[in-house]
Amino acid sequence: MIMMKRALALIFVLILPCAGAADDSPTLDLLRDLIRIDTSNPPGNETTAAEYVHNLLAREGIATEVIESAPGRGNLIARLKGEGTAEGSRKPSLLLLGHLDVVPADPKEWGLPPFSAEIRDGELWGRGALDMKGLAAMEIETFLRLHREKAKLAGDVILLLAADEEAGGTMGAEFLVNNHWDKIEAKYVLNEGSVGVRKLGMDLFPIQVAEKGVTWFKLTARGTSGHGSMPISDNAVAKLARAVDLLGTHRFPFEETAVLKEFLNRVAEELVWWKRLGIRLLFTPVIGPVTRYFVAGALSEEKAVRAVLSHTISPTMLEAGYKVNVIPAEASASLDARILPGETPEGFLQKVRALVGEGFDVTLIKGSIPNESDFRTDFFRVIEDAVRKQDAEAVTAPMISPGGTDSRFFREKGAIAYGLIPLLLTPEQVEGLHGKNERIPVEWVEKGTAIVYDIVKTMQGAQ
Repeated sequence: MIMMKRALALIFVLILPCAGAADDSPTLDLLRDLIRIDTSNPPGNETTAAEYVHNLLAREGIATEVIESAPGRGNLIARLKGEGTAEGSRKPSLLLLGHLDVVPADPKEWGLPPFSAEIRDGELWGRGALDMKGLAAMEIETFLRLHREKAKLAGDVILLLAADEEAGGTMGAEFLVNNHWDKIEAKYVLNEGSVGVRKLGMDLFPIQVAEKGVTWFKLTARGTSGHGSMPISDNAVAKLARAVDLLGTHRFPFEETAVLKEFLNRVAEELVWWKRLGIRLLFTPVIGPVTRYFVAGALSEEKAVRAVLSHTISPTMLEAGYKVNVIPAEASASLDARILPGETPEGFLQKVRALVGEGFDVTLIKGSIPNESDFRTDFFRVIEDAVRKQDAEAVTAPMISPGGTDSRFFREKGAIAYGLIPLLLTPEQVEGLHGKNERIPVEWVEKGTAIVYDIVKTMQGAQ
């Protein structure tokens, strides 16, 4: 099966058009090829993309390994060996982490075919352009440039392109961490998790250093069954509907974390005085509650910001009944909660039980604890410096993301993992993440590659 996949991937290498050549960007050419390989998850089919990269690197004499966690679910690993420093010591390994799968795209919702990788008005369109074949292409190109230069590395550089991130990483990063840790062990990890955006009058580049935890749970209401023509007060569907509405509209209080405080302080420096003052008063003992009351209204439209200020719950699935004229004895809902550092899935479910009261079963579907890496490191400062070389006006800050990435598997192993897709987008372009008309500015593809390259050379002491 793998040999057949490799043959198919080689065809992609040889015949896929490189229409981006006019833009003089090898990373852009590579990215367009990757977008045209449909790795929608489900089913994933990442092996085809992994073998495409395998053949690309093999032509340069770089050894790679494609490990399938299941048929078609390929993960690619490659390594550039470090020779150590002049003093004879070796730097810890640096892992360039990416995922090859993408979320599905409905062509009927798009202005251009989602897997055509077309360029229009200076933007590259395609599913995965942003999440996250763009960064994967930058990492691959960085890897190739270091190899071609015969760069002297003081520590290993590992390239890992994983499967299944969009469905939780079970067939990808989690599988590799649990079964092949010796092949991917690293102290430092560069991954996705954030992206630069032009907003609030600044070029803001948040660097993801932490993630909220996941608490997926099922809420079940039970009542008396009966004929739909005779309403009863003990109706499970009605009870469930009231509870779901309560949870879906509930707003947990804002909570200060070290990462959030640093992020807000850095952003505040760039704002007008009264906004700066409001942010700095947000968590003060006396005036803080009043400030948070007014800020909550202002943030009602800023869902991404509000999502990292507190715990959140989103109802996502409902299940009840089997016939329109029968009142069911049971109704259930699935809900997606994200929790801040300091909370656990089990502890959060106790809060849910207190909110809905008696008469409901609350069961955990899937949970993970919040995870973070210290942002007060040389690695973080290297990333900041690399960004500012491409954008002198950039404002950088550590951030916590509401969603999860594969970084959590490495943080659990003690690695320092940071997330940044080095592109500068408009708010409209950011909306393409997991949405329709995903696209990125072509001019930032090479700038992003320069950032990744600079990070690796600086961290690993290449000369």
